[in-house]
Amino acid sequence: MKKIIISLLFVSISQWACAFSDRGHELVAELAWDRLTPFAREQVARILGPGKQNFVKASVWADKVKGDERFDYLKPMHYVNLEANKYNQQNDCPDRRCVVAAIEDFSVMVVKGDRREQQLALRMLVHLIADIHQPLHAGDAKDRGGNWINITYRGDEMKLHQAWDDELINPSGLSEDALFTQLMAIPAKDFDLAGPVVWAEESHKLAKQLAYQATDKSVLSEDYISRSELMLQRQLALAGWRLAMWLNQVW
Repeated sequence: MKKIIISLLFVSISQWACAFSDRGHELVAELAWDRLTPFAREQVARILGPGKQNFVKASVWADKVKGDERFDYLKPMHYVNLEANKYNQQNDCPDRRCVVAAIEDFSVMVVKGDRREQQLALRMLVHLIADIHQPLHAGDAKDRGGNWINITYRGDEMKLHQAWDDELINPSGLSEDALFTQLMAIPAKDFDLAGPVVWAEESHKLAKQLAYQATDKSVLSEDYISRSELMLQRQLALAGWRLAMWLNQVW
């Protein structure tokens, strides 16, 4: 009975607990910080407190509160599972509790809400704009964004979604400072702002192109790992740029 309970708990958690690792979220926030306008930084300071560190710290808040029942309603907002290649709110997010609608709604709240609502909204925006750029946060509904696909990554068994959240954003041999410098060097000339619907559809397309080349019970090859790391580096850089541009226009 104990084993059954643990197994059921794991299945339940695996559908919502994963998100970009702390390192990924903090990198996105750091990449965005240098691109915020002075006015946007003033708004961040007013809501979260002054300085880059408060902004970066806010990027991981949404994961830290997942064990707090008061915030259970936020859990489905980290992802959207698509039934087709295009986002359809009626099918994919009928109650507006998915990452696409959450970004839209928190973008209104961060301007029009009271102080507490603005703090919640900004913390969520900094986090969710990173999440939506992880391809499997807009993966297939049939496998819960890769959470029902078991793979082996360099000898360790895990969910495909977990590999994309935690392992593939951390190229071996790179320090955090070196990775930040490398991400900042990715040219933004081809980046466009668009909006949450486009971001989700782009991520879904990338998931189809590469992430889902790994099938259930497969071993990730070094070629797959290398190509995935490169894709995620670009996605992190894009997320940082879009986070800054989004907040600049929200205010």
